[in-house]
This record gives sequence, structure tokens and C-alpha cells, in this order.
Amino acid sequence: MVISNKDLQETVYNRCIKIRSNTTREYQMFSAVSPIENASRNVEILSKMISDLDFDDADLQLQKKNICFEAVDYDNNPKKVVFDYLHQTAFQGTPLAQSVMGPTKNILEFDKNIISNFKSENYQPHRLFLAVSGGVSHATMMDEVRRNFHCLRNTECKECYIGAQRFTGSQIISRDDCMPYAHVGIAIEAPGYNSPEYLTLLVASSLTDSWDRTQGGTICNGSPLARAASTSLLCEKFESFYIAYHDVGLWGIYFVGDRLCLDDMVSNIQDQWMQMCTTIVQSDAQRAVNLAKLKLAKKINGVANSCRDIGLQLLYKSELKNLSELYCELSNVTDKMIKDVAFNYIYNKCPVVAAIGPTEGLPDYNRIRSGMYWLRL
Repeated sequence: MVISNKDLQETVYNRCIKIRSNTTREYQMFSAVSPIENASRNVEILSKMISDLDFDDADLQLQKKNICFEAVDYDNNPKKVVFDYLHQTAFQGTPLAQSVMGPTKNILEFDKNIISNFKSENYQPHRLFLAVSGGVSHATMMDEVRRNFHCLRNTECKECYIGAQRFTGSQIISRDDCMPYAHVGIAIEAPGYNSPEYLTLLVASSLTDSWDRTQGGTICNGSPLARAASTSLLCEKFESFYIAYHDVGLWGIYFVGDRLCLDDMVSNIQDQWMQMCTTIVQSDAQRAVNLAKLKLAKKINGVANSCRDIGLQLLYKSELKNLSELYCELSNVTDKMIKDVAFNYIYNKCPVVAAIGPTEGLPDYNRIRSGMYWLRL
């Protein structure tokens, strides 16, 4: 039975159900959160959304208008633009280089035929999985899945080809002297989510962690980079990131700084990376391990985040590890393991650089590249 968008909204409102959707470069996710007594309705609503939801022309035009507004907000967010530039310059000519938002041309040409073709190609049983978290039994949910998803039939189990992933060390700089601060991202190629070195690199990212001017701390910060940024006023804020896809990732640092301090900030970042490759000690490794454990716990806090974590593990690794198992693996990470992984993926490797704003003080790419190794006796 086909359900209209208006009927779906009324059902969600009356049943106290919260619906969310999220699209990334590799997957699309729909989530429904509700009281336990409405758990069966969640499965029914999700099944209607991917199989029987009907959009009339008025709804379609309204959503296209909303997406255009979202695209404007997206372009006005410097951080999102920098990370889009990082992907464009790192994965040139590959699907990962494309922005999730897409060009305006796609929005204007969007119609019912595109929706129908996309659903028939992608919403197939062999490409769908359902994750549930909360106070419901597995047997109950399985009964609901059989009852609501029986209409889906496999036409042909085609393998999803996402194209080759190729990393290119390069840069994109968009200078705009009207902006008060420069937004800069520096990253290197890293292995994907299913790599055995994923957790070690997550710990390595936690060594530098993040900092912003509101934290203060000065010399009491745990991260050497945070101490330098706090005492020398190198930037307004910085944050380490590790964006892991299926078989490739980006590992690096994003920071916001004054135009006159960009050179010093980049030098301190690379100095911290080189120390990670050569002189890291166990006390620093243990601090990073504890911080990585906290990050993992935050990632699965709440039923929606827990479902997302279950789905990602099944999607990328075809296995599921609970938090205790991940903690045990993190506890086994040593300073030597971090040093070896950093030497393999960071030392003397070509980085990608993306920046917008007043970037005249940002070092030339060749200087940044030469800072990725040390020559010492």
C-alpha cells in the first residue's frame, strides 16, 4: 500500500517517533527512534519509506527548495567547504572526490523518475541491513521485518562497484582576505575502517586531539600541540580527524588561525607528527589510548548512535565487536605500534592541503612536503 508524505508525517507525529536520514559518500542511513511500545511501528515506517513512499509534485518542489537552502548554508560553512576541498584534491577523479550535496544542476533536474530508478537499483535486499538497539527482543524484530519487508524481491544480486580509490598529494587554496580567519586542513592517506591498523591510527590521532581558545589550560594541556597553541596563540582552534571509509581514509588536522600565524602552526603540527614517528614514549601512548576509549564510548552513546555503529561494522567488516572487545584491543596498543604505523603512513608521505580565507601566510606546498621528514645525525 502506497503511503503519502503527509500520512507519514501524521503517523510519526502521533506515535512520538523521530525520523532521521543521513547520506555520506559511501552509504545512506534512515533511523527511527521511539518509545519501546512503538518499536514495531518503526520497522513499518522504515519499510514504507524505502518501498511505498509516494511524493506528489508539490512535495518534490518543496524538498528541492529546502535542499537549495541547505546548499547555501553548506557553502557558508568554512569547515564543511575545507573538508570537501580535501576530498576533491585527495581523491581526484574518483567517486570520493564528489561532494555529498552535489551540484545545483542535479537538484534542478531531480524528479520522480530519478527517485524510482535510484530506489529500484539500490533498495534491494542484498544491499540493505536493519540494525536495532534498545529494549526489544531479536525475535520480535525479526517477525516485524518478515511482515513488513516481504514485498522486496531480488531482481539480480549485482555487486556494487564504487570505482577505484586513488590518493594524490596536492592542494586547493581559495584565498579570501575578507574572512577574519583562515581555515586549513592537512591530511595524509590512511587505511580504511576494515584495516587492522584502524584502532592504532585512531590512537595516533588522539595524541594531538583537539583544542580551542575557550579551553585555556596553557602548559597544563596534555597534548604538546595544544600547549604550543595555547601559550603561543598559534590558532583559534584545531582538531584532529580520522575519516575512514571502506578501504581508504584521511588522517590529519583541521585548524582555524590568524593569517600571520599559519606558518608557525603548520610547523608545530608537522613537528608533532615527526615526534610521533620517532620519539613517542609510552606515557603519551597511554594518554592517547584513554582518550580513544572515551571517543569510542561517545560514538555509541544513545540508541541511534549505537545502531549506526552496528551498521558500520557490518557494512565494512561483516562482524560485530562490542565496546569491551574494542577496549581490549586499544589497551594492547603500545608506543612502538604507534611509531611503526606513523612511520608507514605519515613519515615522508605527500600530504593534501585545503584552505580558505586569508591564506597568504600559509607555507608553499613544497615547504609543507619537505616538513614530512627529518634529516638528523
